[in-house]
Amino acid sequence: MGKKADKAGRKRDKKIEKQNKKREKKAKKLKHISSAITPEQRLDMIATAAYYIAERHGFDPLRAQQDWEEAEQQIDNTLK
Repeated sequence: MGKKADKAGRKRDKKIEKQNKKREKKAKKLKHISSAITPEQRLDMIATAAYYIAERHGFDPLRAQQDWEEAEQQIDNTLK
């Protein structure tokens, strides 16, 4: 791999890490979620839902963020 590919990979990894931290922080702030569901369990549920949403769209990488947000909304509505 060349320098450009390495740099792009590191940039993508940092972006994903930042998004994951933001999601975890949001999960901890949500007070309406049942205390029986941990933030980690919520994230697992969202990841599973996002997988099936992405599957419906042919795993289009350009929709990854949108698919995740849709899954997050579905799970949070279910847990209310």
